[in-house]
Amino acid sequence: MFEARTVSRSFGKNRVLDRLSLKLEEHSFNALIGPSGSGKSVLLKILGGVDQPETGEVVSTSGDLGPNDRSLMFQEGALFDSLSVFDNVAFPLVRGNVPCASLPSKTLEDVHEKVESILRHVGLTKAAYKMPGQLSGGMRRRVSLARALVNRPRCVFLDDPTCGLDPVASSVIMDLICDLHAEYKPTMVLVSHDLRRLLPVAERIIALFEGEIVFSGPLADLVSSAPEEVRRFVSCRFDFGGKPLYVS
Repeated sequence: MFEARTVSRSFGKNRVLDRLSLKLEEHSFNALIGPSGSGKSVLLKILGGVDQPETGEVVSTSGDLGPNDRSLMFQEGALFDSLSVFDNVAFPLVRGNVPCASLPSKTLEDVHEKVESILRHVGLTKAAYKMPGQLSGGMRRRVSLARALVNRPRCVFLDDPTCGLDPVASSVIMDLICDLHAEYKPTMVLVSHDLRRLLPVAERIIALFEGEIVFSGPLADLVSSAPEEVRRFVSCRFDFGGKPLYVS
């Protein structure tokens, strides 16, 4: 179990998260949804250990979280433009000791094995020594996904990995995420505005509105019992086969 307990975060006078509590089941695939500005990216950064809450805490009830136990894929990918695809993906493994050739031979062999394996998974073996500037937007996102998962962390947080991509590239990224989750079952939280692709594959949907969790449950419960603001938000972005989500 991975928990956020009464987490608050403000920026100046703007309270983004307000005493938020959230429990994530081990190995679960969670969709985090909500309007722009509702705090989704801030929450992911706190869950991923990149930012710290003003109040509250993030804890694991199934053992301490080490530095390699959780990973965050930033929105837009956030690749290092001066590093090759290989070295971008290897970065979490070598803790910044790049180029990798400077590592001891045994460590270097392990790094190569892990990076080559994840690059095969995301279909980028032939692009390993290209620079990010030579890649398409969809390929850059696949590099970012590979970097987030190369260590096989227990908890993975993905911030809108399909943002700005065309429908074909978006489908490729979402399929890769589902395949990689199915393979080794990390606890995963995924933010995406592409609800048509996200909601059918998520085991649990978490709705964040104005810094508070207002719904948490499977898609069937969202249809039947989510607050009207959640159903109204989702109905504009997801086709339920004509089934109304709210009464206007």
